[in-house]
Amino acid sequence: MESPKRPRCQYMDVICDTSFLVVLVSAPIKRIDQVETELGKLNFLVPDIVIDELKRLERTSGPKKSMIAKTAIDISSSKSKIVQVAKSRHVDDAIMEYATSHNCAAATIDRNLKKRLLANNVLVITLSNNVLRVVGPVVEEKI
Repeated sequence: MESPKRPRCQYMDVICDTSFLVVLVSAPIKRIDQVETELGKLNFLVPDIVIDELKRLERTSGPKKSMIAKTAIDISSSKSKIVQVAKSRHVDDAIMEYATSHNCAAATIDRNLKKRLLANNVLVITLSNNVLRVVGPVVEEKI
């Protein structure tokens, strides 16, 4: 007997942290189409405090990292929605609060944030060897 398919939504909001955006602009990403087929169109949300963090990196880093930060800001501004989040002492806390209160996924490379998100039943999108991976409560296996 065939197992029932999960209902596919039209889109999925995904709040991004700085680490994810930096890696996203640094290397080509594989399997995004497959993930979107399974989960719906990914609607990337970038917190205002992540933009602030990228601007700080652009000003204070060396030429290579500064260029990556600038590219991440440009792409975030043109292809993502910038969202206001609760001001917090730590960006990770604000991302956690937003993801849980808005019932959206989160995109991060940060191992500690990923553990915290998963412990709070938040779907996590991450990158491993330039391949988009999805882990969390509603994903039975890695896509």
